[in-house]
Amino acid sequence: MKYLFRLFVIVCLFGNVGAYANLAEGTVSCTSTTSSGNEFVPSYGKIIIDEDSFSRYYIQYMYWDNYERLLWLNTLGSSTFEPDVTFYDYDGEAYGGEQFNYWTSNLPSPYVDTPFIDQDGEKVITIGSAEAVKITHGKVYHTITRMTDGGGSSSWVKLIAQRGRQYPTGCFSTWCSFGCEDEDEDNSLNNFFTLPFQDHFEAPGCQRYNWLWNITSRRDC
Repeated sequence: MKYLFRLFVIVCLFGNVGAYANLAEGTVSCTSTTSSGNEFVPSYGKIIIDEDSFSRYYIQYMYWDNYERLLWLNTLGSSTFEPDVTFYDYDGEAYGGEQFNYWTSNLPSPYVDTPFIDQDGEKVITIGSAEAVKITHGKVYHTITRMTDGGGSSSWVKLIAQRGRQYPTGCFSTWCSFGCEDEDEDNSLNNFFTLPFQDHFEAPGCQRYNWLWNITSRRDC
């Protein structure tokens, strides 16, 4: 989520700097009727990253096995969700570069996140949900996108489940999805690493994960 650029766009659109001053740090308050635990992280996920004669691409699947896994998203009407796919680029050899040409998703009100102001050394390609309140358990969701060549024949990949909120409420644009404010030192309660770089999953390839669903595990497909 590219916070400062979104702040600039929102101020330009709505013309009231004072009303959005609380977004100066790039985050918004995410109070809800439920706890602030990880009640938004998928129970199961799978990522396939490869290339064909047209481009490099990824196919990502997500599944929440029961309603409690979605309590945070489902009880905050303005909730958003981003399943980030991040390529290691600290050596300039990322497998994926940027989204281009084709994408699709069955997440509610999907959008392509902007790569503006990405963290140096990491290439992030994200298709998010602007209406995460409508995500239901027991259904397999997917995000599929083609992407440019990031410069390397392979690279590590990490996956992040990130929760956020529309601001202003009712706006489903890419520019209106903001991350939740920090609740801990590394913001891990709002940005949960379902597959960290430390696991050394390398693209191209295929990886599955379970998180607190029977067991917590990560494995090759």
